[in-house]
Order: sequence, then C-alpha cells, then structure tokens
Amino acid sequence: MLREAFQQHAEAFSHYERAADCLGYQSDWRIGAQPSKSLALHLKTISETRSAMRHCSARAGMLMSQGKFDEALKLGLQMLALSRLVEYEPMVVGYLVGTACRLMSLKVIGAVLERSPLTNKQRRRIDSALADCESANGFKHALASERIYGLASFREFLGGSMALLWWFKLDECDYLDLMDEMNLLATRPRHAIADELNGLAEGEYGVMTGLFVPAILQVRNAHDRALARVRCVRLLNALQRKSPEGIPNKPALGELPGTEESRQDPFTGKPLVVRVSDEAVVVYSVGLNGTDDGGSLDDQKDQGIRIELKEAGPLRE
Repeated sequence: MLREAFQQHAEAFSHYERAADCLGYQSDWRIGAQPSKSLALHLKTISETRSAMRHCSARAGMLMSQGKFDEALKLGLQMLALSRLVEYEPMVVGYLVGTACRLMSLKVIGAVLERSPLTNKQRRRIDSALADCESANGFKHALASERIYGLASFREFLGGSMALLWWFKLDECDYLDLMDEMNLLATRPRHAIADELNGLAEGEYGVMTGLFVPAILQVRNAHDRALARVRCVRLLNALQRKSPEGIPNKPALGELPGTEESRQDPFTGKPLVVRVSDEAVVVYSVGLNGTDDGGSLDDQKDQGIRIELKEAGPLRE
C-alpha cells in the first residue's frame, strides 16, 4: 500500500529534492497591520512543511525495509537540508518546527547508521551535513523575526489608546531588553550562560513580557537539545568510521576528526558520554538536568542516539 502511494506521488519527492538544494532561501518576513493574521499564514506554511517531512520519513522507512539503505540515507540528508531551511521561517514557532523536522531526519540517519555498512564517502557526507547544523544562525533569525512580530503585536494591542500608552511602552522596553539579551547569548554555549538564563527567568517584567519569558527560554532549551543530538549522531558516525569492527568501551575521542567543540556536551562543556555494551552503543548528552542518567533517552532525561549492535555492519569500502 505504501509503495503504491509513493509511486502515485513520485513528483512530490522530486519537489522535495529541489527544495533541499534551494541555497540562499529567504522566508517572507512581512508582518501586516494585524500580526495575528500574519501568524496564521505562517503556521499554515510550516504545517505543510512538517507534513512533507513525515512523507519523507515514511518513505525512508519503506526503503530501509527493502534494504535500500543508500537511497534512505540520501533521503535522510535531504530531510536534514530541508530542516535547516525551515529554521528560517519567521518567528520562534518556525524555528521550533525546524528543530522538530531536524530530529525526524536524525532518526532516519541514525537508523541507517544502525543497520547498514557505509562507505567513507557516505560518512563524510553525513559529517559535513551535521556540521552545518551546528550554526546558531537559524536561532538568531528566529529571535530577530520574533522581535519584529512582538513589536507589531504591542502596537496592535495598544489600539490607539493613549491612556494605556505609558504602560505598554514600559512593557515594550522590557521586551526589547529581553530579546537583545537572548540575541547576545545565542552563539554562546549553554554551559557558559546558565547563570544568565536563570537571571532572565527570575527577572521582573511587564505583564506581556513576563508571559513571554518562559516561552523564549523553552525555545533556547529546544535549541540546545537539538544541538546535543546533532553532535551525538556526528560522534557516533566518527566512531563507527574509526572502529569499523566495533567501538571500544572507552574510545579515545581526542583522536577523532573534527573539533573538540563538536564532541562537547553543550549542557556541561565536557565530552559527550559513550556507553558500549554487548547489546548497544549509546552516545548521549546529560541534558537539561545536568545529570548523567545512564543514557535514558526514552524519557528524554538524556539526549542522544542508541544503536543495537546486532544490526550494525562493518565499514564498506
């Protein structure tokens, strides 16, 4: 049934491939006189993108069930490229959908790493694509476009009432200060700004800004979790390439290609954790709580990737 459905919609995947190659994509930043209507339009656009990613994920699963891992990997990398484009949709809601799409693509790539032998060329492609995801540009774009939307919303709520002007202006200043501070922190690693983020969470703000603070801090949490997962998949790929016959219990991370930062847990600044057993390999970050929960990924206490060793294959030249 799936095969027939995908055959009927083969043209869609041609469009997805073209979209993934759309370098220099720029979203529509225009916010009309009624911001709520602009938000509704953007939500419709990003909802369609998420549906397309689910479409790709289902097809990748079917390809792997047929043993077509090369095709599944190609589709997973296209999904990763699309997720980076979605990050540039306006406002933080677009960025959150982009991170959700990225996690869908990481699941596909992780499944290929678990089940199929890969060439060095394929592994280099994976590493390069994941390295591109470490940029904070999408997050900064989300903050900048959210700032535009927020200012437009303040003016819409004011509605010309001079009696409320002074009150809204003070709240608006709090909002601008908050967004400027979040932008300054955007490129700094999570472990280095924990105190600053806690200070923002405990600050005193106007009513509207106070409602927004928890939401924007949760967006930063999502950004750091997604970054941690990207680094975990990247590290697993490097470990498999270096040790095709089996990853050792205590791998020498310093001997792997890439930078020290790319192997760093964004929540602690320490190396990502690698646990190897007879059944599985788990590469993970300790996550938001800062506690090593032994690779507890199902409840998301830790963030990372787990592969079952019975499915793993040797390096193919």
